[in-house]
Amino acid sequence: MNYLSIDSKTKLYYEGEGVGQPVIFIHGVMMSSQFFQNQYPYFKEKYRTIMFDLRGHGKSSKVEYGHTVANYARDLKLLIEHLDLKDVILVGWSMGAFVVWDYINQFGTNNVKAVTVVDQSPSDYLWEGWEYGAFTFEAIKGVMQAIQEDQESFNREFIYGMFKEKPADEVHKWILTEMMKVPASIASTIVFNQTAVDYRETLSNVDIPTLICFGRDDKFFPVAAGEYIQKRIPGSKLVPFEKSSHCLFLEEPDKFNKELDHFFQNLR
Repeated sequence: MNYLSIDSKTKLYYEGEGVGQPVIFIHGVMMSSQFFQNQYPYFKEKYRTIMFDLRGHGKSSKVEYGHTVANYARDLKLLIEHLDLKDVILVGWSMGAFVVWDYINQFGTNNVKAVTVVDQSPSDYLWEGWEYGAFTFEAIKGVMQAIQEDQESFNREFIYGMFKEKPADEVHKWILTEMMKVPASIASTIVFNQTAVDYRETLSNVDIPTLICFGRDDKFFPVAAGEYIQKRIPGSKLVPFEKSSHCLFLEEPDKFNKELDHFFQNLR
């Protein structure tokens, strides 16, 4: 197993194989790198492919501190430096897209070749005049309470909301196992922080090629949120996934892999 030591208590688990153009897959809140199990074997044959578990998630250390999107972005920078990666392509799903945007806000795009945003609105919170979020204050308060009081029941139901069609029992089982690796204290902390961040005004900082992938089934976000992003990142491309909700890489893995591969291959 590969681990990067961030400090005396914090180690990040990562996997990396392949040669050539580096690509990093970044998972969503309460999830893990294992969500990219249909991508890792495909892309490692063509690229230097890396996936990792954010602190508190998956096989990474369950430290009780550092659980903000901004700090996750700093952890990402340390991983890139540790692996001595140049001109990386960052693929961010859900909160992973927030991590990508925050990374760019903090460190710029000098060492980033391209970005892929996977089913994530620029802000999860339903601010006044903002319709492409997922949570009101009452809703996020309810989510935090549910995680604290009965995390497993909350997770069981949450999983169904991520798919257009009901996932097979074995898929639901492994996802629940991955989600339950995140302690309730960490889950509720980062869920709140990632709901409060807002990247609407900083999308213009993304001055590199960008692919935007959204599921047509809008249990989380409508494709219109992707259109909002597309209008604010010059030259970006939006691809809807007609048979998907939030987990397009699991729901339509072949299309997802081909769209990303085509995008990567056409980068200058």
